[in-house]
Amino acid sequence: MTSPRPHIAVIGRGMMGSACARHLTEAGVEVTLIGPDEPADPTRHTGPFGSHHDEGRITRKLAHDADWSRLSTRSIARYADLEAVSGRRIFTACGGMMAGPGSGPGAAFTSAFLRVADVLRIAHERHDDASLPARFPYFRFAPGTHAAWEATGGYINPRALRDAEGLMAERARARVIRQPVTALSEGHMTPADGTVISADQVVMATGAYAFTDGLLPKRPAMRVYARTIAFAEVDEAEAARLAEMPSLIFIPEALAYDLYLLPPIRYPDGKLYLKIGGEDQSPRLTNDVEMTEWFQSKGSSAMGRELLAHLRELMPDLAIQSAHTGACAVSFTSTGYPYIDRVSDRLTLLTGGNGAGAKCCDELGRLGAMVALGQDISDQGYDADFRVVFA
Repeated sequence: MTSPRPHIAVIGRGMMGSACARHLTEAGVEVTLIGPDEPADPTRHTGPFGSHHDEGRITRKLAHDADWSRLSTRSIARYADLEAVSGRRIFTACGGMMAGPGSGPGAAFTSAFLRVADVLRIAHERHDDASLPARFPYFRFAPGTHAAWEATGGYINPRALRDAEGLMAERARARVIRQPVTALSEGHMTPADGTVISADQVVMATGAYAFTDGLLPKRPAMRVYARTIAFAEVDEAEAARLAEMPSLIFIPEALAYDLYLLPPIRYPDGKLYLKIGGEDQSPRLTNDVEMTEWFQSKGSSAMGRELLAHLRELMPDLAIQSAHTGACAVSFTSTGYPYIDRVSDRLTLLTGGNGAGAKCCDELGRLGAMVALGQDISDQGYDADFRVVFA
């Protein structure tokens, strides 16, 4: 007589949760994936929200940390299969670049990503003041900038990637419940409609909400920040001029921390936008009320102006048609790595993107599935152990 398949519920239909559900279904597990759809009107929605409700996230093998490079490299290798099976366009290989100062504040960041590129043998071009203007004429980097460019980088569509992971899980007969969970206790979950769902194991993959919603028995040690993103609209001719523009992580001359910039991407309103973001200091979000108020907003107009000023400094010839801001949230763990760990016999935690998790979500979901199945991930080739730390 065969034993019944284990039933694992994944709470969170974001990028990590949906990827985890897919990998669990491929392991032959009975899976329930729980979480709401994207809100039609964020200004009226009361939560939860998702920062992945967007059209562009940078992806690259280059990184300032070897484990983050490994996570993204393994995920990038699976994009093509995900596209082929799901029929969704996920990845645009426009190239990815990291750039920073060779001396002074920020130099450690530059030396770190150059070192990781060498240690992990990532194929890339190196550039400095002598070669950057000719290679990337639309950028005006600060004097003394050093950069690395890789052809395998670019950007992903986070909505499409999340949808592809969820679609593949559903095709493998995962049950999907499109509601938020309001209560959780020892393998028993209560969605918003009041029904009770039981599972042998629960994977909590709710992003920043793992810290703010109070569903976990203990709070993980995380810092959740309200972040503003700025969008600069360009017309078709300007987008064509920037056709070879890579995604970019860079440190402007006046800063000691990095910003990110994506090339023109077409959004659901039909318009083309460059997106820029990155902050050193921003408000902390500590509960769901604050999360909801932030996501219902358009972000900080002052920070939006600052980001657009950095964009104009980097790209002085950019012909901007209009600009607006948006709100997102980013969660940082105390270790600087995702938490992928068993919290109890019936609960696994999978959270903590640290501002770099979107591009790596498929590999993070795979590791989360392994942990939920009781498997050891210490032999997966990472230096970090991904253990959770509680506040």
